[in-house]
Amino acid sequence: FELKSGDGYPGDRISYTSPSGTAFVSNQRIVFLPATTTHETSMDNGDPQTVNSFTIPHGNLQDQKFVQPLFGANRFEALATPVAGGSIAGRATLVLSFKEGGGFDFANIARKMSERIRETGDVPPYEEELPGYDGPPPEPAMQAAGGAPGYPDEAPPGYEHREPSR
Repeated sequence: FELKSGDGYPGDRISYTSPSGTAFVSNQRIVFLPATTTHETSMDNGDPQTVNSFTIPHGNLQDQKFVQPLFGANRFEALATPVAGGSIAGRATLVLSFKEGGGFDFANIARKMSERIRETGDVPPYEEELPGYDGPPPEPAMQAAGGAPGYPDEAPPGYEHREPSR
C-alpha cells in the first residue's frame, strides 16, 4: 500500500505506506487493512512510515488502471480525491501492489463499481450506520428429560421412529 500526495516540493509531499496487508472491494468503497498496526491514528499524527487503515469511496477514485510490469509485482493505481473530513488534503496517488496474485480481479471489480456509480449518479453514502449490538442471546432454557439441547422432544408429524436393530 502506498498513498502519496503533494506536488513534489520539499515539505509539501506526504506519503503513507504499509509493506503488507489486505485490500477489500465493497459496493461502496475500497478498504485497506495492514498486516500490523500501531493502534494509533498514524494519519493524524503525521507518521509517514505506517498506516493503520485506509478507506475511500469509489466515487473519489479516478484514472484507475491495472499495471503489469515486466519485473515486480502487479499493481492497482488510481488518483484519489479527498473525502470531506478525511486525512488527505489534496489529490493523491493510490498504489496497491499484489505480490501473490488477485490484482487483476481486484482492479476489474473496483473499476466496474466506480463505473456503475458514475453511470447511475447514485453515490452510496460512505458513512452508513453500523448495525447495533444487543449482546449475546439469552441462554436456552433447560430441556425436559429425554430431549437433547437444541432438539425438539417429539418427532415431526408423519415421521416414524424406529429403534436401530442390534
